[in-house]
Amino acid sequence: MPLYYKTLFQCPELSHTIVSWWSTVWADRMGPDLAKFEQQLVSSTSKDKLPLLLIAFEGNVPIGTAALKLQELLDFYPDCQYWLGSVFVAEEYRGKGYAAQMSKEIINIAQQRGLPHLYLQTSSLDGGLYAGLGWEPVQNFLYKNQDTLLMLQKF
Repeated sequence: MPLYYKTLFQCPELSHTIVSWWSTVWADRMGPDLAKFEQQLVSSTSKDKLPLLLIAFEGNVPIGTAALKLQELLDFYPDCQYWLGSVFVAEEYRGKGYAAQMSKEIINIAQQRGLPHLYLQTSSLDGGLYAGLGWEPVQNFLYKNQDTLLMLQKF
């Protein structure tokens, strides 16, 4: 089933759902105060400026997220701008190709905006899903005690 998208700016009422989803895999990055994180997430959204957080829907049901960000991993890669991040699919919707669809949607948006490339980070050291979408490995690094791969997609 094809997905359709709204931004968090269009439906901030889903912020709690998103934070709940993300906390299942990225709690160590969110901090102990999830309510504060949720407030920061909503306040960081705008109609057209980065970060742009897309919420994917199957029918009327929100099933995941993907984001186009200006910066990520600022401490490691301060000169690397434009990132695909926050790719998450709710557990009951995994295995249907939705992460790939959402990633492609962010790529399309980046291309429409005239961006030269996108970076991403993944814990799949072989590139996983992203290698299959044409992303190139750039560098392995250690992030929060986890081996991580930096990847690049040029346009």
